[in-house]
Amino acid sequence: MKFTYKPKSNLEKFGNKVYSALVENFSQTFFVGGMVRDLLLKKKITDIDIATSATPEQIIVALNKLGVEHNDSHKKFGNIVARQGSNEVEVTTLRKDLKSVNRYPRVRFVSNPKADSIRRDFSINSLYLKPKLNIVLDFNRGLADIKKQTIRFIGNPKQRIVDDPLRIIRALRFALVLNFKLEAKTKNAIKNNFFLLNNLTKTKIQKEIAKVRDAGKRKTLKQFIDKPKMLDKYFK
Repeated sequence: MKFTYKPKSNLEKFGNKVYSALVENFSQTFFVGGMVRDLLLKKKITDIDIATSATPEQIIVALNKLGVEHNDSHKKFGNIVARQGSNEVEVTTLRKDLKSVNRYPRVRFVSNPKADSIRRDFSINSLYLKPKLNIVLDFNRGLADIKKQTIRFIGNPKQRIVDDPLRIIRALRFALVLNFKLEAKTKNAIKNNFFLLNNLTKTKIQKEIAKVRDAGKRKTLKQFIDKPKMLDKYFK
């Protein structure tokens, strides 16, 4: 898909600065995830994620050349956070998640976005923007789901929830905030595996709920968690 992107806010300009520094030496560098989704939906950009074939060490070198401070505490997962004032941009090496005994996977770095896209939770969050070429890469029918206003898990919905039950709340959060519906298999997997939320700490659940800025929708999300039978009434 062709899409023209022009940075507007200070956050976006900072993100473009980091992107440009990386893509110069690593052609497989993209804006990805919620930022691309929100651009297509013409919503305000509040988070910027960059996916790149550069290794964490190479990302750090590029940021140092820019004179940009960064946090590398999650370097083993391929994640580096670039900072400029109050603005933050997450830069993550393209990766493939490997099986693990907890919700934090072991990772293997890869060189192409298609392999990286499979690990992402929802189709609408697996879009890759190449701004200098004005194209959006879509490996999981995310563009169609944005058009249909639908939240859909990538891969097997049940397995995605078993791997990380917090995805239940993420799915409901996105559905509420975006005014999207839940795709049938996604909805059924959420209903049938709601009990897995018992495996999460209250802190993790509350942290996810807090991401909903609208007080009314935040209240609705809390009601879903207390009364999952409400899902059928709300998401028909």
